[in-house]
Amino acid sequence: MSHSEVEVTIRAAITEDAASLLEFWRAEVIPCDFLVSDEFDAQISPQILADELANIYESDNNLLLLAFENETLIGYLRIEADESYQRGHVGELGIIVSQQFRHQGLGYALMADSLDWVAHESQLRRIELYVQKRNQVAQRLYRQFDFELEGESPASFRTKEGDLITTLLMARLF
Repeated sequence: MSHSEVEVTIRAAITEDAASLLEFWRAEVIPCDFLVSDEFDAQISPQILADELANIYESDNNLLLLAFENETLIGYLRIEADESYQRGHVGELGIIVSQQFRHQGLGYALMADSLDWVAHESQLRRIELYVQKRNQVAQRLYRQFDFELEGESPASFRTKEGDLITTLLMARLF
């Protein structure tokens, strides 16, 4: 991966990953104040999630990449696209890396793998994402992959403390 001697495997999610993904969601996503999530998301049954993972795996415009250190899930990247003709070419990207593995190149590796998939294997022609204006680290990562700022939405996200903050829309065309 990069700065440390950690052995990481990145691969597409499969149905057998449902339990690990739910555990990761509860430990990393729900507490993270940079992401939209709620407790309901973490209450989905493993079987329903497994069915969703199977659908994502078979899709030509949806992707869920998982990063593992040994058997432990330490990061994921999701590109979600609509099935409609009008919006099926547009994917929305979301990414999170476990706190203890941040700033080691894992986010970069997930982005590189996912955007290679977009360019060579998917039907997608546009990837967009929303990032909090205060999240400078994520913005730098996205700019490294040629994402451009398209807009700013004041008071569009509420922090866990209740503060209203600005999010940015960034996108890349393929």
